[in-house]
Amino acid sequence: MSTFAWRRMVWISILAAISSSLYAVDGVILIDQKIARTGNLSPGDTPGFPVTISQTGSYRLAENLIVPDAVTTAIHITADHVTLDLNGFSIIGPTICTGNPTTCNTSGGGVGIHAGDFQAGTIPARGVNVRNGTVRGIGFHGVRLMGDGAVVERVRTIGNGGPGIVVGNGAVIDSMAFNNGGVGIIALTARGNVADGNGSVGIFMRDGGVAAGNSSNSNNGDGISATKATVTGNTVIDNKGYGILANCPSSIVGNTVVGNLRGGIQPAGAGVCTLANNAQ
Repeated sequence: MSTFAWRRMVWISILAAISSSLYAVDGVILIDQKIARTGNLSPGDTPGFPVTISQTGSYRLAENLIVPDAVTTAIHITADHVTLDLNGFSIIGPTICTGNPTTCNTSGGGVGIHAGDFQAGTIPARGVNVRNGTVRGIGFHGVRLMGDGAVVERVRTIGNGGPGIVVGNGAVIDSMAFNNGGVGIIALTARGNVADGNGSVGIFMRDGGVAAGNSSNSNNGDGISATKATVTGNTVIDNKGYGILANCPSSIVGNTVVGNLRGGIQPAGAGVCTLANNAQ
């Protein structure tokens, strides 16, 4: 074999190895602890955390990601229309939150998955979808997606130092927020979620939002806080504030609101709220 042919085979082998480490069989780009150490997942991704996703596409965790401290962000998304599948794995930090009211042993500025406002004046990545896994023990937010059209699906945020899941004008669906140091879930649309034992409000709805079919229990603030919103079919029990604090006009229909310390449903503001078929 000639020297040229031998070198060509070596380079083909190297490129194949690189390709197999970055891409799954279906072409989805894989993220693991090695990628976090070495960088180069996408342009601008330097070695170490955060892993930066700067190109539109589909990404998937191949193993748990472990961040070293409470100030470290695990994944920073800067590109529009990114899908991040946690694939059943976890993003894990050192923070531990326990008790009710919840207290956390460490705090910091770290975010588990961030598509937001690291730099003033930048537009957060739009159309980001995060799904299927767990974010726990991060110093501040578990998941923070501030761009329009963000969706969080089937994600558990547990024991993070600040809020569990925060989206801008987007949705949180079939997810869980347990024992986070701040608000459990902040969203425009919240459907089928569980917020339990968080250090502040369980579910905070952005203006004009919809909260449907959620369970918000044993939080250290109101169970659900909503402004000019539709709140329907929720179960809200044993929170330290009101069960549902509604800034009117809002529609509060068909909820079960029991055992909350400050009271059941509290209309507020100058408008008129519609209350019907609530059990309290």
